[in-house]
Amino acid sequence: MSELSTPTRTIEFEGATNFRDLGGYASRRGGAVRWGRVYRAAALHGMTPNDLDRFAELGITTVYDLRSEMEFTDEPDPVPSISVPILGRYMANHERPDFASFVEHDHGVAFMRDMCLNMLHWGAPEIGSVIGSMAEPERLPVVFHCTAGKDRTGIVAAILLEVLGVDRETVLDDFELTNRFRGPQEESAAFARMLGHGMPPEAAAGALGAPRHMMGDVLEALDAEYGGAEAYLTGPAGLDQATIERLRELLID
Repeated sequence: MSELSTPTRTIEFEGATNFRDLGGYASRRGGAVRWGRVYRAAALHGMTPNDLDRFAELGITTVYDLRSEMEFTDEPDPVPSISVPILGRYMANHERPDFASFVEHDHGVAFMRDMCLNMLHWGAPEIGSVIGSMAEPERLPVVFHCTAGKDRTGIVAAILLEVLGVDRETVLDDFELTNRFRGPQEESAAFARMLGHGMPPEAAAGALGAPRHMMGDVLEALDAEYGGAEAYLTGPAGLDQATIERLRELLID
C-alpha cells in the first residue's frame, strides 16, 4: 500500500514546499472536509523527477497557478496547469508601491493585509473560477498554488474552508501552517526580492510571515463588506447557490 493511502496534512517533496492537503477539517455542517480532494501549495517549478512521480501518485487532475503572468512565465510549472492570476490593486493597475516607506515589521504585515484585501476586490472572478471548478467532479483532485503558498493561496483556501463550514479558528490555524512549512531557500529568495524592491529588512520580514491576525483581519473584512464567504462567492465571485451546494456535496464527507 502506498504511504499516500494514509491521509496526511503535508506532502513532502524534494523541490516543492508548503504542499498541504485541506482534508480532515471538521465542518459545522456535519462531517469533515474530504482528504485527497483539494491541495494547496507553494510554487511547483522546482519539482524533481522523484517529486513528479510522487505527484502522479496523488492523482491530481487540475493544477491552478495563481501567480502573475511574469511569475509563471519565468518559472513555469512542470506539469500542465491553468493560469488564473489573482491580482491586487498594484498588479492589476501596474502600479508600484513606495516600498521604501515601509520601515517597520508591522508596516510589512500591514502591506500584505492591504494586498489581500485588494485581492478580494480585484480578484473576485478569479477566486470564484477556481473554487467553483471544484464543484465539477472531473476537476478533482485539484491543487492551487502561488509563489509562497501564503497570501493568494491562503485567501482561496480560507474562503473555501469557510464556505465548507470549517470554523474560523481552524481556518486561521491552516493559514499559520505556512510559517512551519515554507522552505528556508524559498524564504531567502523572497526576502532578497523584497530588498531588491527597496523594502527595508524589518518590513520585508513582516511581509514574508503568515501571522494569524493578518488573515483574521481579512476574513473580518470579508464578513463586514460582503456578508461572509458564501455571500462573496454568490456575489462578486459570480457563483450560484447550486454550485455552492454541489461543492459541499463533493468536498464534505
